[in-house]
Amino acid sequence: MKNMDKEENKKTLTDRLEKIGLLSIERESLENKLFEKGFKERVSGELKELSKNQPHVIRIIGLSGEIMPSTIGLYTGMEKSTLTRMVDDLQKKGLVYRKNDPEDRRKVMISLTEKGQACFVHLKQLAEENAEEILQVVDEKEIEEYVKSLENVVQFLRKLNGSLSK
Repeated sequence: MKNMDKEENKKTLTDRLEKIGLLSIERESLENKLFEKGFKERVSGELKELSKNQPHVIRIIGLSGEIMPSTIGLYTGMEKSTLTRMVDDLQKKGLVYRKNDPEDRRKVMISLTEKGQACFVHLKQLAEENAEEILQVVDEKEIEEYVKSLENVVQFLRKLNGSLSK
């Protein structure tokens, strides 16, 4: 009897994990479709020269003010080598600069240049325009529910990450 319960629980868990996987893939696909479409339609000037992930990294740096590359990696899930190449490219474009932390010379901090800050402001404006468009389709209660569900997902994933990385 116990073996059947154990097998039943394993099947249920497997079914849930498959459902989580499919829902995650669909959510990501829908978000990309919705937000990238709006972004691509509105983008102009310097932003057209950015690769797919660079606007995201500029937003992260802009929201943080000054940030370590490893923290950007945590937010984006990028490998260190990929992130280093991206920051190098953003630096060549004059959008970011690196500086050593005066208290710990091993620590490098990334910040936006004036040009990068202008891009960040433009990206914020595009996000606000996109948000206005979204608000025409959904109401405030639905947005609050979505934010709460995202908070729950992040909390769940942090818990998993903390226990699995030990």
